[in-house]
Amino acid sequence: MMSMLAGPATITVTVFGVVALVTLGMGIYWLFNKRARLRDIAEMRAKLDELRPSDPEYGAVRALYTSMVLDAARWGFFAGESGSGGHGGSADHIGGDHAGDAGEGGHAH
Repeated sequence: MMSMLAGPATITVTVFGVVALVTLGMGIYWLFNKRARLRDIAEMRAKLDELRPSDPEYGAVRALYTSMVLDAARWGFFAGESGSGGHGGSADHIGGDHAGDAGEGGHAH
């Protein structure tokens, strides 16, 4: 009688264990991926701050930065950092050039 119940129980515990490990692994991957992407966005923003609009690579860097911010916003990387306006912390820099960033803090509303 015990061996008849032990087989399905072992399979059930094994399946739940594998599902739990896969879920944990995906969560850890997502967390590290989020941190890496936010770090990359910060580095790209620093590079964009170093460049002037007259530099030849400014357009490419700005386009890449904007794409990275949009992807991060779509994946919810800024959800914990959003303010009252619903904008992410780094997403405020998308629309303005360097001339408008000086005293406004990135908000032109």
